[in-house]
Amino acid sequence: MEFGQSGQSEEKTAIRAKPGEILARFPYEKDKIIFREGQDGTDAYVLESGRIGVFKNVDGKPVRLAVLEKGAMFGEMAAITGERRSATTIALEPCVVVRISKSTITQKMSACDPFIKALIAILINNLSRVNERYATTNKVAEKLLTDLKAATEREKQVVDSAKPADATPSKP
Repeated sequence: MEFGQSGQSEEKTAIRAKPGEILARFPYEKDKIIFREGQDGTDAYVLESGRIGVFKNVDGKPVRLAVLEKGAMFGEMAAITGERRSATTIALEPCVVVRISKSTITQKMSACDPFIKALIAILINNLSRVNERYATTNKVAEKLLTDLKAATEREKQVVDSAKPADATPSKP
């Protein structure tokens, strides 16, 4: 799978979350990118319908970190920290996402108790480390699996070459 150009649909509709607060809804077709790893993180999203894959690029290859289902929030780490996106998100099927603007997130975070802010920062840091470790472990596991398949195939070829040409049982 390659991460092609963003396929965000230009069509969007507005829904009201609370009186006076508008959240934008964006439909995405299958295989369209919502955001890319390395992009500036501004908004967070909630998956209203469909499924989204979360992928991290490891040595030029995408490693799947998660599959998100209806109701999942994503993009919140970068939106809260202001850091770049740590992964790429792709619609695995047609879906609709609701965007939560950075200004809304900033407003909600500034109203939080300092203890809650610190707790959120710790949780984001922990999740980032888990994602990095998972991507690295997945890469190692994929290499081991490839090596095991190759060794099994070589062993099978050795066994097949050791069999006599006419291996049919003789009749008494």
